[in-house]
Amino acid sequence: MSHFESSAGNRPAHDDSLEHPCDAAQWFARMQSGEVSDDDRRAFEAWRMADPEHEQQYRRLAYIWQATLAVPESRLQALMHEQDVPPVRPWLARRRLGLGLAGACTLAVAGVAGVSRGWFAAEPESLTLMTRRGERHQATLPDGSILHMNFGTRVVVRFEKGLRLVELRQGEAFFEVSHDAARPFVVNAGMGRVTVTGTRFNVRRDAASTQVSVESGSVRVDNGRWWARNERRLSAGQQVVAYADQTLGEVGQADVTNLVAWQRGRIVFNDVALAEVIDEMNRYLAQPARLATAALGQLRVSGVFGVDDPEAMIDALPAIAPVQVIRLLDGRIRIAAR
Repeated sequence: MSHFESSAGNRPAHDDSLEHPCDAAQWFARMQSGEVSDDDRRAFEAWRMADPEHEQQYRRLAYIWQATLAVPESRLQALMHEQDVPPVRPWLARRRLGLGLAGACTLAVAGVAGVSRGWFAAEPESLTLMTRRGERHQATLPDGSILHMNFGTRVVVRFEKGLRLVELRQGEAFFEVSHDAARPFVVNAGMGRVTVTGTRFNVRRDAASTQVSVESGSVRVDNGRWWARNERRLSAGQQVVAYADQTLGEVGQADVTNLVAWQRGRIVFNDVALAEVIDEMNRYLAQPARLATAALGQLRVSGVFGVDDPEAMIDALPAIAPVQVIRLLDGRIRIAAR
């Protein structure tokens, strides 16, 4: 899901407020329009630096708008109707909704009303984003960093004056972090903490461990109590696993191809044990699959699978391994030798 889309054909011919923005809402619309020049960026920075309140207002609006992305679109339309939003000429469009600038600002207000209805949790400096099974989501954070969320992921975002903090409570996320040496970007994933200033990396958290993999740039991963702190530094193509017992594994090579494949709805296996393949597929299946014998799990397999249709994914296993997929009457899935 893209954060904003522009629709040049619907843009008003003489919109002075957007040609010469003077407040947070106008600057927010201008900076997200996809038509930003270097002069625009310099003017935006000058506006932000002119008054600390400008930065605060801009960030608050960015959080509120981002929060609306967690609300089902049918509910957004209902909220707009409840708020008695007048028709507008759209030129900034959220995908499939065609909301104009005035509509976007009203939507932010309507979105705040949605907080009490339980669709999302948002405060001026805190935002919770979630995906369910079968959903992926892309979000643009107020600093320009991009967050990609895999199935069943929950993150809490909180930006402060000298720190950009994201808590990964469950699931998997890929981060494209905007460089800002003065404001480190920290991902707290329970069993480990990742600190960067600008890079691209993936964090995956499950019940027993947290895996950190770096596509480009470098990161610092640490965990443990303050008196027994463990630390690893990772460069591009490296990964490390942090465990629930507050230990850190050794630095290893990352499967960089797979880091970005899931964002396109695919998972890639290259000479991987079948047991690991089944574990990975079970993240997407409503009913987990089980191997008939432990020996089957030692088979080495390779293949590329689409995750948007999990049932078809598991049914394709016999194409890459000498196995059969057996569906039991109670819904369980059994993988047996062929």
